[in-house]
Amino acid sequence: MAADPSDGGGTTRLTRLQHALVTGLRQPPGDRGDELSRDRGRAGARGRADGHGHAAPGRLAARAAAAALADDGPRRRQLLYGRLAAVFFAGSGVLGLVTLPLPAPGSDTAATAAVSCAAVIVGIATWLAPWDKWPRWVSLGILPPAFALIALGNTFGGLDQHTYSLFFVVAFVWIGLAHPSRTSAAMAPMAAAAYILPMLAMPGDLVAGVSSAAITIPICVLVGEGIAWGVRRHDQIETALQRERDRAEHLRELDEMKDTFLSSVSHELRTPITVCRGHLEVLEDGAGEQDVRAVKETLVDELGLMGRLVDDLATLARADDPAMLRPDALAVDRFLDALSAKAQTILGGRLRVERDTRSAGSQARADPQRLTQALLNLVRNAAEHAQGDGPVTLRARALAPGWRFEVADEGGGVPPAEEQAIFEPFTTGSSPTDGTGLGLAIVRGIARAHGGEAGVDNRPGHGATFWVRIPG
Repeated sequence: MAADPSDGGGTTRLTRLQHALVTGLRQPPGDRGDELSRDRGRAGARGRADGHGHAAPGRLAARAAAAALADDGPRRRQLLYGRLAAVFFAGSGVLGLVTLPLPAPGSDTAATAAVSCAAVIVGIATWLAPWDKWPRWVSLGILPPAFALIALGNTFGGLDQHTYSLFFVVAFVWIGLAHPSRTSAAMAPMAAAAYILPMLAMPGDLVAGVSSAAITIPICVLVGEGIAWGVRRHDQIETALQRERDRAEHLRELDEMKDTFLSSVSHELRTPITVCRGHLEVLEDGAGEQDVRAVKETLVDELGLMGRLVDDLATLARADDPAMLRPDALAVDRFLDALSAKAQTILGGRLRVERDTRSAGSQARADPQRLTQALLNLVRNAAEHAQGDGPVTLRARALAPGWRFEVADEGGGVPPAEEQAIFEPFTTGSSPTDGTGLGLAIVRGIARAHGGEAGVDNRPGHGATFWVRIPG
């Protein structure tokens, strides 16, 4: 599709029609779902590599956007949880400042104000932190200052040992939301220390305080673990639902591709069938030998066209399947000699052959028959579509690694609007032709079966260079 040699391929109608054909003609009904899933994975990989597509641009763009959001989801969630922690910090600090006019018995107003201000400052810093760019475990660094502020607030907040226990609940709610299971349990010793240590500096029964911690901290851990389990289950359900939505969308697209494919095939077959029927219907009984011969020649030509279409469809169905290849060591020079001899019968005196100086004695790993088929398709394409009688150059270029085979003409080039579409099945471009429109689709399929690519370097008004690239 793209003229860029480095193009890695895309989720094109060629790919989808090939899989539609294979699925429709070969797939047993009971295995349809698994095959669709595998096809979707292969098509998706090609789509990420290339990004081109013409079967349904809006749908492909929507799917790409959904995939981007899905990939970005965990990072956005990390940012959300980081800012939630910032709200808890700042909100607790503001609450402490607002309640300063209502001091608890035995509280230190100045120290409490300082702790509250520190909480607000930590909240602002937490809000500004780039949590979406850091690993999730980094946010656990929020907990030591959180527990320290709770401990200091409890130390200077008055004689009631349990006033600040609610802040531990808030902390463990955040842990359950932002981190996986067992994180709350891992943070329990730090929370217990923050709960008990202030009681050493406070009047009252230390044993009663420890007993309170023995109840409060385990409850907080239960809250955190319960929320973490719920979040995990929610994520699993959401993932399963998204998978089912993607699967349903893919099935719908595949059905549309099958409809398009069958419609295109029926259109291509209807014309020669109509021609054959029309000639037979007008052939009168007792017609002369010349009339019968003319009708016979017409019928043979039309039947040949239908046979070629069926052969091309069979090739297209497996064009990008590596299993159809019989790779062998290919002497590039000898391959070019054999290929040019066949291309000469198509182009005559227009053919020019250029060899890379590095091709002498070099070998490529490819299926010689399939590669010949692809390159002869490009030669026929140049013979049929290149304007004028200018030369057509066949050349091979060594890459690092691999080879690039080119068929270059000096005709009018490809109309810019058709550069991407001409590699799709049943597309013949704007030039008049009696072909099936499958030649370039087969070329690309064969190139991809080799692990390579096919494309065109277009020079509108000056010609075009069609190429096939295969790895070494």
